[in-house]
Amino acid sequence: MTNSNSLLSSYQALVQNHANQFDPEVAALQELVQIRMLELHSREQAIVEAQAIELKRITDALATDARFLLSTPEFSAFVQEFKQMSRPWYSRKPDVAIADDPTTWLLATLDLPISLSNYQTQEDPDAYDDERTHILYTYSLSLRLGETDHKIEVRRKRIYNVNDQTEYSLQEQINYDISGEVGGILREIEYPEAQKAQLTEELSVLVGYASTLFALTPRTASFEYRVQNGE
Repeated sequence: MTNSNSLLSSYQALVQNHANQFDPEVAALQELVQIRMLELHSREQAIVEAQAIELKRITDALATDARFLLSTPEFSAFVQEFKQMSRPWYSRKPDVAIADDPTTWLLATLDLPISLSNYQTQEDPDAYDDERTHILYTYSLSLRLGETDHKIEVRRKRIYNVNDQTEYSLQEQINYDISGEVGGILREIEYPEAQKAQLTEELSVLVGYASTLFALTPRTASFEYRVQNGE
């Protein structure tokens, strides 16, 4: 019969041998990585701050008059992509054609500046939709047309449980929540009724695209190391 004391002593000796060989090297490696990461973060900080400054310039311009986007190639490309998205068959919203070139939109002819600001994200853990309680994720922003100021709230995602979630695409956000809010705002301004549907469509697309710019944050580097089995 094997002596249990002798067996345990052998195991403990192996553990100690392992610690003596590898613990100092691992500790030295951890210290080296930490020093290197501090150096990288120090070098990175200037670029992160520059990113923040550029994003501030964008949000300031959106607050002044968001129609500066109409002449940008990025927005033009977004319009082309949006126009290729088809509405679901159950949508009651009529199709309104918007021009390929945003600089020719009715929106560009408005005498009122279009200000977008105060972008915020929200989480409601106790939301209810007449059927079930769920977690509701939304964002909001302020839209100002001349003297008319309105808060637009847009649904992003609903979580009922782990296996039951609904995420709203940007197309759905524009066609439903944003369009509904914009249509209500335009009823408060003096503009030919026959053209308000067109204006609603154009402004909704502009607000939807602008929301993606508000959501941008400076990129920072991350580091993760995993030891794979067999390596």
